[in-house]
Amino acid sequence: MEYGMFTYPVQDDHRSLYQELVQVNRTLEQKVQELNRAQQRLMEYRKVFECTRDLIYVFDRDYRYVMANEAYRECRKSRFPDLIGRTLPEVVGEETFARIKPHIDACLAGSELSFEDSHDYLDKGMRDLLVTFSPVYDGDRVERVACLIKDVSERKLLEEQLRQSQKMEAIGTLAGGIAHDFNNILTVIAGYASLIQINGEESEAAAMAGEIVLSVERAAEMTRSLLAFSRKQEVHLDTVDLNLVVAELHKSLTRLISEEVELVVRVAGEELYCLVDRGQLEQVLINLAVNARDAMPRGGVLAISTGVAEPEGEGMPAGRCAVITVSDNGTGMETEVQERVFEPFFTTKDVGKGTGLGLSSSYGIIKKHNGTIRMQSEPGAGTSFSIYLPLSVERPAGERRDAEERPGAGSGTVLLVEDEETVRNMTRLLLERHGYRVLTACNGQEALELFRQDPGSVQLLLSDVIMPRMNGRELCEQVRQLAPGVPVIFMSGYPADVMSEKGICGGGAYLQKPVKPEELLGTLRQALST
Repeated sequence: MEYGMFTYPVQDDHRSLYQELVQVNRTLEQKVQELNRAQQRLMEYRKVFECTRDLIYVFDRDYRYVMANEAYRECRKSRFPDLIGRTLPEVVGEETFARIKPHIDACLAGSELSFEDSHDYLDKGMRDLLVTFSPVYDGDRVERVACLIKDVSERKLLEEQLRQSQKMEAIGTLAGGIAHDFNNILTVIAGYASLIQINGEESEAAAMAGEIVLSVERAAEMTRSLLAFSRKQEVHLDTVDLNLVVAELHKSLTRLISEEVELVVRVAGEELYCLVDRGQLEQVLINLAVNARDAMPRGGVLAISTGVAEPEGEGMPAGRCAVITVSDNGTGMETEVQERVFEPFFTTKDVGKGTGLGLSSSYGIIKKHNGTIRMQSEPGAGTSFSIYLPLSVERPAGERRDAEERPGAGSGTVLLVEDEETVRNMTRLLLERHGYRVLTACNGQEALELFRQDPGSVQLLLSDVIMPRMNGRELCEQVRQLAPGVPVIFMSGYPADVMSEKGICGGGAYLQKPVKPEELLGTLRQALST
């Protein structure tokens, strides 16, 4: 549209005509400006409409498409290059249309609503969708419906990961509490078994008690794994022979796998010493074994072997390494699954049958040990995981004492403070049998009152850490004010790092329950001799 201003000399009657023309000209100018602004807004709306990756389309009361953005057209163009004018049943299918028709009819009646749905895309697979139907009015009547489809798969995945994380945190807290209480029980069992060995000497009962002690040590390893799982356990690196770790895990793995799966264990002929946290390494092997079992629903062979290699390549440890290989002849994995197998929360198992954390946590554990884990898999031919750990030149320390290396008798008065009655009674009896005079208290306040009665008679304070009324650290501070040089030994079902974080440990030696009787007696003798 073209327009312009003009001048013309007018007089009398012509003046009013001129004024009207000027007013019309100004009105036209305003309308053109408004039209330009409207066109600009329309272009902006169209850009938003077209550039969004959300799917948008509009249909009329006959369910015919009247508008669709590029994202929706791209989604449907493989079958319907000319979308506009077609009906919803024709495009989305009769079954899908029948499922969403109640929502559409409610929207045509004037309601705006949203609902969750899913769709199996050719290029993206199954996706979770949030569908919103909004009524478009023409006067008082709804003439069209605008549909917005938003892909919420990532959001739902994050929500599921958050729920899973919260669940794992709750389980970890429960596991930590159970492990703490169980350690007290194991301390009692180990103590009385040791007393039976002392009293029975070479009798059959003493031999049976020895088996009890071995079982207690295996149970203690389980509680340490629980505490590690609950993030209440520091990593303890010790030099161990991987051949022994794998061989001793054989019985536990036999219980985990089904009868249809054959377990084959082969260990190297040479000793494989590595610096590892045994509990965490066992956790990795159990995770791999369980995954192998699940990959063989109809049975198969699960093989675990150890050996030596000098790996090459990026990310591999330098020099000679010990290798633990866990392999199966199960279903194997597709390439796209192999690429994501170590991702947190990624799992191919059905809902409720896997968290997707086993392999990711295993990967993290091996990395913390300066090692690496590699996988080989082929669909239909099985999967193999190889763990590479640097070899250590050191030999394992703290070998098991022989039966004849019994701790000798001691002397002196020990103030024993323990709120668990069974632990307190067993420890008192153990110390008395080895020559010590023992005063007992069930909490810190009672112990302090006993100490105040005769501070010079107590040569050592042996105390639990977490107790009612007064904890072990507070008791230690009070006792040290009365007798600055008295030695203190703390005991707890929690590791020392947890006690330090809570600020309730310090000022003395620390023993984590379950405490081996010989370890307790040896620590006592050392503390009294300094």
